[in-house]
Amino acid sequence: MRRVLAVGATLVTTGVLSLALAPTPATASTITLNATIDCLNYNSFGDTRDWYPVGPSLSASPYGLGGTPSLVAVPATHSWQTTHTLPSGTTSVSARAMCSQGHQYDMYGSSGGITIPAGVTTVTATWGCTTAPVYPGPWMTNCSVQSVSYS
Repeated sequence: MRRVLAVGATLVTTGVLSLALAPTPATASTITLNATIDCLNYNSFGDTRDWYPVGPSLSASPYGLGGTPSLVAVPATHSWQTTHTLPSGTTSVSARAMCSQGHQYDMYGSSGGITIPAGVTTVTATWGCTTAPVYPGPWMTNCSVQSVSYS
């Protein structure tokens, strides 16, 4: 009986110590994304709506954007900019847009993605999108990261 009680006391003590010594999680912090989406070329056919990227969008993993970014037009560069707060633990962000409205079946192509290293609180990134005809018909816009910095 003494052995059973001694073993039980040891297990309880070990369990209490392991709980007391368990590492505490770091304080969750959000990530500020400063993003610019720009068309490096466009298919306007005289339509100035294509001066700005059409239907720009951002996506983030694994938790999504945590809300809808508010895009602001930048007339000097014909681009869109946003400052958006991403959920803590976001590991990647990508952007896409279309730089063509000249045809009925224009398509989104690739979206450029970036990986966010652990511990980063601010990401500043610029995406450049280019459009080109895809044989035999529509135009496709592919976006890629032009610059990125972390802090």
